Amino acid sequence: MRSALCCAIAAAAAALWAQAAGPAHRIPAGFTEESAALHRDLEGRLSATLSRERVGADFRELTREPHPAGSQRNNELAGYVATAFREAGLDAVIETSYDVLMSYPEEVVVELTAPHQHSFTLAEDVLPEDPDSGNPRLGLPYHAYSASGEVAAEVVYARNGNPEDFEYLRSRGIDLKGKIALMRYSVPYSYRGFKAYTAERLGLAGMLIYSDPKDDGFVKGKVYPDGPWGPTGHIQRGAITYDFLVPGDPLTPGWASLTGAQRIPESEAAALPRIMSAPIAARDAQMILAALGGEQAPEDWRGALEAPWRIGPGPAVVHMKLKIPRPITKIINVEGRIRGLQSPQEMILLGNHRDAWAFGGVDPSSGTATMLELARGLGSLSRAGWRPRRTIVFASWDAEEFALTGSTEWGEQHRKELEENLVAYLNVDSSTSGQQFSASASGCLATLVEEVLADVADPATGRTLLERWRSEGAGGGATPLSSGAGTVSAIGSGSDHTVFLNLIGAPVLDMTFEGDYGVYHSAYDSYLWMAKFGDPGFGYMTTMAEVWGRMALRLASAEVLPLDYEAYGERIGGFLTELEGKRADKRVRSAVRQFTKAGRSINRVVRSPQQIAALPPERREQLNRGLIRAERALCDKNGLPDRPWFKHLIYACRYTYLPLTLPGLTEAVESGDAAAVAGRERILAEALARAAASLK
Repeated sequence: MRSALCCAIAAAAAALWAQAAGPAHRIPAGFTEESAALHRDLEGRLSATLSRERVGADFRELTREPHPAGSQRNNELAGYVATAFREAGLDAVIETSYDVLMSYPEEVVVELTAPHQHSFTLAEDVLPEDPDSGNPRLGLPYHAYSASGEVAAEVVYARNGNPEDFEYLRSRGIDLKGKIALMRYSVPYSYRGFKAYTAERLGLAGMLIYSDPKDDGFVKGKVYPDGPWGPTGHIQRGAITYDFLVPGDPLTPGWASLTGAQRIPESEAAALPRIMSAPIAARDAQMILAALGGEQAPEDWRGALEAPWRIGPGPAVVHMKLKIPRPITKIINVEGRIRGLQSPQEMILLGNHRDAWAFGGVDPSSGTATMLELARGLGSLSRAGWRPRRTIVFASWDAEEFALTGSTEWGEQHRKELEENLVAYLNVDSSTSGQQFSASASGCLATLVEEVLADVADPATGRTLLERWRSEGAGGGATPLSSGAGTVSAIGSGSDHTVFLNLIGAPVLDMTFEGDYGVYHSAYDSYLWMAKFGDPGFGYMTTMAEVWGRMALRLASAEVLPLDYEAYGERIGGFLTELEGKRADKRVRSAVRQFTKAGRSINRVVRSPQQIAALPPERREQLNRGLIRAERALCDKNGLPDRPWFKHLIYACRYTYLPLTLPGLTEAVESGDAAAVAGRERILAEALARAAASLK
């Protein structure tokens, strides 16, 4: 029992806090006045513990060597993370291994054989300014899960490799079967696996993907090592799995790939490509483009390379010879916990993947360094006697780059526990490539994002992050995730939040600081790139630890969970209007209104310290369980048509990874099938009614 003196101190602190000016001093949602005063002190102590120097030291170690999933170095870094978690004072540090299908190159040959001979180096230049670029352990650039084989075929230029691009080629009388398609990594982003999926279904024999300087190179500004953009010799590695159909280990779809797990044959794996694919540098793509004949490409198909920009087919002929075996390989997840005191079964999960295609400066080592520093910060509070109400779990995922694998296997392994008790999953994949904050999230977390940003200072300007975010948006040359300045966008796929949203049905968030960044998945995504351009001084990596930590603390410590379902309902109504306009089904509109109304009723409690204080403990627990169940209710146990693994009815992804809101209904509307539309409207209305009932 707390002493009268402690209560008096807390009351005085609350009174002083209430008198302070500015939004940063409001009582956070879900707290009483008394607990909020103590909590505000806790957040201040966390902020004071965070060190740029430690972040920089971790970042240097994480980027010292290439560390793809399954490699000796990445397994060593699993030990590095585990040691850091233990030294931070986390309660339980666990390393869990899975045996999963991986993909590593033994031979990658790409050469132009007609109208003249040109062999591609498939290696990036060693830059004297960046010694890491000469690391002999970089390995061959490749596309993971590409089919192995050998082919020589005429080339067609297919712009971004999306369905409309191939349809244009077909409209010009080009027979695509057996051809090799040259295509660009596109802006806005279109996942390379979707390009492979599209090309495979059309009968192409192979594909080559390059980064055009118009998208991420000299057209944007100075190139590395003089600037942040990609030189014409950089190569974007990556996987081409069809994880938009089923993520995780391709041979254990829907269950965990623990030792001894049942596996399906590769021939039955929906996520595995059957097409050959390789990444190449822009300077090699230029050689192919210069040799292409046929019609002129449309103006908006043309990049920045010096070339006649023709679509083919031929006379350019390319020979591809790929040997990319798919061994079963051990991967390692590392988790550490700070056990909750009052509701230890409920968890706030914080995750970042550890594996990288090369050094992983931005992706993911900036996020890993941020997570390690946050673990130290929260661990120091724990050692000083603080305990959260709910358990906080840190997770270092493995093999995200291959098929979102480590997080998916863990989510499938612990599915029952997570469905019962996961409050929210907060993902930081790449914490920093610049200074512009960007976030995508479930609708119930958007208000929390804004409230936390109002309490954190921007390292460059001294303003609050919220002020800068709303005034500048996600600009600065970056590709914004959000739809406008200061907007939390709808969430798609492409990172470790996918399993927790789309299979478990928990609220999720993914956030980053963005900037000019043209060396994605290349050998130049290195320590030096970050130190010169991405985050000199490591201030934004450290600031992300504060943002992430404050979010986790509020979710873990609030008496009533600060999940805003009123705002969520308003967003769903907006999605419906965008999709159907005034034609929307009355049942769905009514269900959205009832869901929003139920969220509004709970908000009156969540945002009233006095009402929270008056609630008996059992009523608070009832409210919190309803708030957790509400997001689960927005799932359909049968999943989406043709994608049963994806069960969420408000958010999924298009095959490009971009967000797909109201996915079942949207796909039905786009198909033009009236019966399918009616069926999906019924399913959505029933889910919204279930969610509203959970809130009531």
